[in-house]
Amino acid sequence: MSIELLSMLGGGVAGFIMRFISAQAEMQAQLFERLMRAQEASDVSADRAAARSPGSWVRRVMALVILFGVVVGPFILALADIPVVVESNGPWWDILDIFPNWDTISGFILLPEVRQGMLALVGFYFGSSQVKL
Repeated sequence: MSIELLSMLGGGVAGFIMRFISAQAEMQAQLFERLMRAQEASDVSADRAAARSPGSWVRRVMALVILFGVVVGPFILALADIPVVVESNGPWWDILDIFPNWDTISGFILLPEVRQGMLALVGFYFGSSQVKL
C-alpha cells in the first residue's frame, strides 16, 4: 500500500471516530436536557402537591397528641384522681358477651397502640435528625 492510500484511510478512520464521538456527545446532551425537563416537571408537581396537602400540620398534631398521651396525660390523671371506666369480662355463663361488667379504676391506661406510636414518633424524629443533607 502506498503512503497516499494509508493517509487517506487514516484520515477516513479519524473522521469517522470524530464524527462518532460528536454524535455520542450530542445524544448525551439531548438525554441530559430531557432528564432536566422531566426533573423540573416532577419538582413542579411535588411543589403543587405539598402546597395542597396539610400534611405537616397533621403530623404535628398527631405528635402532640401522642406526647400528651404518654408524658402529660398520666401525670394529670394521677394528680386529679379522675376515675376511668373499663370493660371487663361478664359472668361465666355469658358466652356472647351480652352482659359485660364495667369496672371503675383510678389511674391512666396506656394502650400498646399509644406506646407503639410513641416509639415510631421517636424513631422518626431521631432517625431523621441523623441524616446529613
